[in-house]
Amino acid sequence: MRPFIAREVTLRRSRLGVAGLFAVLSLVLGACGPELGPIWPMSSVPPVNLPETSDPAVVRLGSDYFIYGSDNHLRAPVTKLTDPTQVLSLDQKNAVTTEAMPAKPPWSPRLDQLWAPTVAQFDAKWVMFFSADRANPPQPWNPTCIGRAWADSPLGPFVAEAAPWTCGIGEVGGALDPEVFRDPSGRTYLLAAFGDTLEPIRGIELDGNANPIGGWNIVLGRRHPWEYHFIENPSMMFDPLRGNYVLAYSAGRWFEAGYATGIARCSTPLGPCTSHRPGPWISSRNGRSGTGGLSFFSDTAGNPWAIFSSFPSGRETTIGGRSASVVPIVLSPMVSAGPVIK
Repeated sequence: MRPFIAREVTLRRSRLGVAGLFAVLSLVLGACGPELGPIWPMSSVPPVNLPETSDPAVVRLGSDYFIYGSDNHLRAPVTKLTDPTQVLSLDQKNAVTTEAMPAKPPWSPRLDQLWAPTVAQFDAKWVMFFSADRANPPQPWNPTCIGRAWADSPLGPFVAEAAPWTCGIGEVGGALDPEVFRDPSGRTYLLAAFGDTLEPIRGIELDGNANPIGGWNIVLGRRHPWEYHFIENPSMMFDPLRGNYVLAYSAGRWFEAGYATGIARCSTPLGPCTSHRPGPWISSRNGRSGTGGLSFFSDTAGNPWAIFSSFPSGRETTIGGRSASVVPIVLSPMVSAGPVIK
């Protein structure tokens, strides 16, 4: 989820118009993904579990859960819990939250802007991929790059490498919102959003040292009219019932009420995927808006869960206004977040 940068984006629109543009994108990016199957959109946004937590991602180590988020008053804050479903006040959350990356990345000029971290273990080391802005980008409207940092513990301290890990296509267009995913065989992938208004989500396989294997693959692009502006914040889980993969993603502008979470089903971690045409999976409801930044995780019994952030309605541009909710995931008879209510 990128920071707000005021700029004119209509120059990137095709003369085909919006309808024609989406028709072309559907042909180009539509590949032959698996049948999506029944989807149950969330009927209401659940109460907040973790105040002032945005772009959350969860790592479980034994019975401990480490919940990472974008910068607030801490850089790469990490909250350690034994029960991620508990509802905490801001003071309670702050009491169990520490700074996972005390020193800013050497390549980023800003002290207060690191967001959407994702963490995974590679051998004895813990690796964090994160988003931050670089200095003097070739495209001023796409300054964001993905960095990589290392630590001996999921709590940190993570130390960032001297240069960005990737800055997008040709190292020009920007990259953000990384998410590490491991499939049932243990193969590891990194999913990420790429810059420019119309760029699709991409994925790449990683080796045991968190280095890339091969090149980036297009996983999913914007196909439906409700997916306006950005497509970002990818997160994936394996569906053992159908033997393929469920992909969640955010679409829209993160600082607007229309920002929402979409759902897709993929043949492999690198696509192709089939997304839900009628509308978002999770959208603004009952006083919460801008529902995005979702990340999947599993509990100690292997049950799937998701965590995502939202604003109080009407406060979509408020700094520190986003908070996180935790919901169970149901895969059968239909994919839903929270209990299926018929």
